[in-house]
Amino acid sequence: MMSNLRDQSLLKRGSAKDFAYFELKQRILKGELAPNQAIVEEELSDELEISRTPLRSALQQLVFENLVERKPNGRLKVPSVSVKELEEIFTIRGKLEEIAVEQATENSTQDDVRSLSNIAFMIKQTHKDGRVEDILYYGSQFHNYIYDLSDNQTIIYILSQLNDHIHRYRRLVPDQSIDRTIEAGEEHEVILDCIARKDKKGAKFAMQKHIYNSLQVAKSAVIPFEKNKFNK
Repeated sequence: MMSNLRDQSLLKRGSAKDFAYFELKQRILKGELAPNQAIVEEELSDELEISRTPLRSALQQLVFENLVERKPNGRLKVPSVSVKELEEIFTIRGKLEEIAVEQATENSTQDDVRSLSNIAFMIKQTHKDGRVEDILYYGSQFHNYIYDLSDNQTIIYILSQLNDHIHRYRRLVPDQSIDRTIEAGEEHEVILDCIARKDKKGAKFAMQKHIYNSLQVAKSAVIPFEKNKFNK
C-alpha cells in the first residue's frame, strides 16, 4: 500500500487539480480544516505550490459535494456542523443500510461470512489495544463489504457520498469514547450472526439499532460543539 506522501506525490505529478482536491478533502474530513474555517485561495495556492486555476477547479468540485461552502459574498469556508444535518444524514444512511444488509444477507455465501468474520475479528483485536483509528477503519471495511455484497450500485454510490460527511462528523467524537467503539464492535457481530443465518429481518433490525446508536454518540459530540463554536 502506498503511503499518503507517495499518493500525494503521484497525484501532484499527474494533475494539480486532483492533488488539490485530494489534499483539501482529506484536511476537511480529518478536521484539519475545521468547521466554519475560512478558505483563502491565495494561502492554499502558496502552501500547495500550485496555481490558482487548478485550485479553483478542486474547490468547485468540493462545493458541489457540499464539503466547501460558498458564501453570498463569494468567499469560501468549511461548512458548519449541526444536529439537524447530522440527523438528516443518518436517517438516509440508516434506510439505505437496512436495504443493503437485507440484500447482502440474501446474496451471502460461506466465503462472504468468513471474510466478514475476519473483519469482525480485527475489530475485536484492535479494541484490546484501544486503537480507535484502527477500530473505525475496520468498522468501515465491514460496512463496505456489505455494500458490495448487496450488489446495489445506487446504494453504493449514495452511501459513498454520505459517508464522507459522516466521517467529518465522526472526527468530532473524542477518542476517549472507546466504550462506544467496543459496543459498535459487538453490534457488528450481531449483524454478522444474522447474515450467517440468512436472517434478513434480524440483520435489518440489528443494522437499524447500530446506526441509531452511532447517531446518538455523534449527537453527543455535535451538540456542545455547535453551541460553543457557532452560537456565540
